[in-house]
Amino acid sequence: MVALRIRAYSLRRTQRDRGIGLKHYVLHPKAASEPGWSEAWWWLGIPIATAVAIFAIYLISPEFYRARMLPEGYGILELSHFLIPLAGFFICLSLFSTIPVKSWPLLRTAIVFFAISCFYIAGEEHSWGQWFFYWDTPELWGRINRQNETNLHNTFVLFNQLPQNILRMAIVIGGIILPLSSRARRFVARYPIIVALTPPAAIVPVAVTAIVFSGIVTIQKSGLVDEILARPSEAAETFYYMFILFYLIMLRRRLRHQQADVVVPRS
Repeated sequence: MVALRIRAYSLRRTQRDRGIGLKHYVLHPKAASEPGWSEAWWWLGIPIATAVAIFAIYLISPEFYRARMLPEGYGILELSHFLIPLAGFFICLSLFSTIPVKSWPLLRTAIVFFAISCFYIAGEEHSWGQWFFYWDTPELWGRINRQNETNLHNTFVLFNQLPQNILRMAIVIGGIILPLSSRARRFVARYPIIVALTPPAAIVPVAVTAIVFSGIVTIQKSGLVDEILARPSEAAETFYYMFILFYLIMLRRRLRHQQADVVVPRS
């Protein structure tokens, strides 16, 4: 795998003391950090089990599904939309203590973006606490929010459909194409930041599941089939956020297992 060279700013003083000038870290991704088949219970089993459970509950008891899985604020799926990205946010915070993130500004910028995104999703999904504390929506805000909630994603397409479309594109490209296509990986090999952020093949099951549920949403909206699942967009969002969480778990493992070697650049 392509070695990732990043400037080791934290070592400048040590380097000057040794009189050897500016050095670089060469990060060698360890295969041991990538989830293998011994851990398939979570990266393969959880997406499949969740999908089976969603369909089984709906088929066995549609009333229970609508009453317990879907309600805003306290439904099982709705709670997952808050808890999963919140967990992702805390994983992002833990990444700031790793040497690669400390030393590589571009990687640090990516982690900041991931952290803000997770925090935004968690806050928006529960209307920034409204579904926990049940405050009233200000009258002025209620006029522009189609669900009368204190959030942004129910106001303008810019805050709802656009981010979801970008996320779906990221799932397809980063969660399916790059992990599975050697040609695609060779193409991005010239960009170390993309190599560093490309997840392993273990991300594919949750990515495929997310896209399958996204397809169900599209098919059901088109009216080509009868109802497959009540409000399938809620289940799809659960898998979108599960993809984010799994991705961050894998990225955290990769960064924490990096073996940093100090290399003196050629003069």
